[in-house]
Parts: sequence; C-alpha cells; structure tokens
Amino acid sequence: MTSLARLRAYLGQFDSGLWFLSLGWLIASLGFAASMTFIAIYLHTRHGMSTTEIGVFFAVMAVIRSFFQAIGGELSDRIGRRPLLIHLPYYRVVTFVGLGLAVMYDWGFWAIAGILVLNFISGAIFVTSVMALVSDIVPYAKRLDGYAISRSAGNAGWAIGPAIGGYLASSSYAELFFFSGAVTLVGGLVFSFFLKVPPQETVKDRFRFSDLIALRKDPSFAWHAGLTLCLYLVVAQLVTPLGVYTVGMVGLNEAQLGHLMSLNGAMVVLFQLPITRLTDRYRLTTLLAFGAVLYFVGYAMMGTLVGFWWFMLLIFVVTIGELLISPPTMTLTSRLAPPGRTGRYMGVYGFFVTLGWSLGPLYGGAILDLFQHDWMHAWWLISSLAFIAAIGYIWFSKWLPKKVNEAQALLDDD
Repeated sequence: MTSLARLRAYLGQFDSGLWFLSLGWLIASLGFAASMTFIAIYLHTRHGMSTTEIGVFFAVMAVIRSFFQAIGGELSDRIGRRPLLIHLPYYRVVTFVGLGLAVMYDWGFWAIAGILVLNFISGAIFVTSVMALVSDIVPYAKRLDGYAISRSAGNAGWAIGPAIGGYLASSSYAELFFFSGAVTLVGGLVFSFFLKVPPQETVKDRFRFSDLIALRKDPSFAWHAGLTLCLYLVVAQLVTPLGVYTVGMVGLNEAQLGHLMSLNGAMVVLFQLPITRLTDRYRLTTLLAFGAVLYFVGYAMMGTLVGFWWFMLLIFVVTIGELLISPPTMTLTSRLAPPGRTGRYMGVYGFFVTLGWSLGPLYGGAILDLFQHDWMHAWWLISSLAFIAAIGYIWFSKWLPKKVNEAQALLDDD
C-alpha cells in the first residue's frame, strides 16, 4: 500500500461529522485570530495602556471567561453540542461588528471592553462544545487523533488569520473587526447547514454549582487541572505579552508579529497530525512533560536572542512543545470523564485553560514591567512555571491508570 493510500485509509476511518466540525472550527479560528491577535497592541498604542494594565484587563476578563467555560460544558451536556454550535457564531458576528463600530466612531475603552466580554463569553462556550463533540464523534482509542485533526483545522485559522490581520491592522482596526465578523458568519453557516452528529443523550438532573466544585474529589482530574493551569500561564505568553514585547519594546512591526503568529499556526496545521502519529507510542504524561520542557526553553531564551529571525526560531521551538501538549491534554480530560459528563469535564478543563490564557498576560506583563530592560531574567522567570509543570507531569505518570495514560497504539492492541 502506498503512502497516499495509507493516508486515505487513515482519514477515511473518521465520521464526516468530524470533518465539518473541523472546517467550522477552522473558519471560526481564522475570524477570531485575525483581530484578537492585535487587540493588546491596539490597547497599548491607541489607548496608551501599559503591559501591566493590559494584563489586569485580561485578568478581569478571566473571571468571566473561565466561569462561562465551565458553564458551557454544562450547557453542552444539557442542551446539546450542535444547537450551541449553530447559534453561537451569529452572536459573535454581532460583537465583531460592534467592535468595528466602536473603533470607527471612537466609543472609548469601556465600550470596547464590554463588547469584548460578550465576544469572549460566546467563544468560551463555543470552544467547550467543540471539544466535547469530538469525544462524541471519535471512538475512545482514536481520540488522540481526533483532537489532533480538529485542532489542526482550528490552527489553520491561526496560520491564516494573523497574516491577514497584520496588514489590516496597519491601516484600520475597524476594518479588521468587520473582517472577523464576516468570516465568523461563514463559519456559522457551515455549522447550520452541514454539521450532522450522532444523537446525544442530554443530562436531565438539576444543575448545582457545587457539582463543579465536587470535581476536586476526583484526584486524577484535580491534578491534571492544576498542571494545566500551571502550563497555560506560560502558553498564554504567545499572544499578549509576546506581542507587546516584540512590537512595543524590541521594535518589530505588526506585519512581522503576524508572521510569527502565522508560523505557529502553519506548523500546527502541517505537523500536528504527523507528530501525533509519530509519538502515539508514548504515554500522554510523557508527551506533556517533554512539551512543557520545550516551552520552558523557548520562552526562557526570548530575552536573550533578540531579533526577528531569532524570534522565528524560538516560536518554532515553542510550537513543537504546543504540538506535543495540546491533543494529549484534551484526550486525557475526555478519558478521565465518566459517561455522560464529558461536557462538564471539558468545561472545567477549559476553565483552567482559559484562566491560564487570561491570567498569563497579567503574569507575563507584570514581570516585563517589573524588570524593564532586564529581558533575560524576565523571560527566565516567566518560563519557570513550564519547568515546574514538566516535573509535575512526570510525577503524575506514576499513579495515573495505564488505560487512561497510554496513547492509542497500545489501546488498539487490547
């Protein structure tokens, strides 16, 4: 069998729902990444906000976003994944148009902040529903591949979006937000007309907030959630602190930042699935630990190796770490979830991911402001949490059940 035939056989084993879900995620990510990559720069250059102030802004947003990430998991278990995925993109279209108008007519910071909150709320629920639906469509032993495929599609948007957004931001931020709204509308139409999924048995029992807190009684998931937060505080440096650092402090322009973000997205699109297939013989925690080490190395060198091409190299290193950690974290979450509670577990997992993405800018921005031009020590301190996470994953592997921790190759042989 030729390589092309093997690839066709491999891809053909997945339900068509996975492909339309991935296509919709690609389009939604493109719309989001085109403008949100540059929102921190807009606040820094147009409104004169410092990196610490921007970090505080995103930290406040973290409380709201993280809350709705968890609520989104519950909604996907109770309402269903598909209804949420059909309606949420249209709400986001309205918020993108609102942002464009706010910039065009200079409505001020608070109007922009309020609309951004609405955008991030709908996005938090949307992403949770996507992650939960992947586990519904893809068999248990194939979930690592399922998340690799869907995530590759999502990151194709990150490969394309910032490259377009970098040039639009150079001339008009209003046009940038209008572009995001138009693209998001297309994604909503894909979900509305083409996404067909197996019937979902929704949860009927009464929801209580204490149910979410009770997940701390699942020690494996609690440990996984804590390490996820620790790691994603470092992962989150990619968008806001790195953008302000490279453009506002080092002197790169918006287009060059767009190229850095596009390299990240393009690598995920091109290499996520091949790397997942090459590494599926290893335990999930091994992949997570090694990926965390690469994050530590990549970001620790940001303050030492300064310049566009050095930044390209370091983004390459960081992205390899991303390729190793992203499908395993989602796969591990889905395997730890009991039947009928995938949405809840994905929601709480997403709560910690979102918390990391949201508090990360405050964490990194405050350190960059504190150390001013001592960039080497600033980035070493920022990246240290990734090294701590790597040690935690190594320890975690000693008591995580084998069936949960082993990747698909061994599960297929059972």
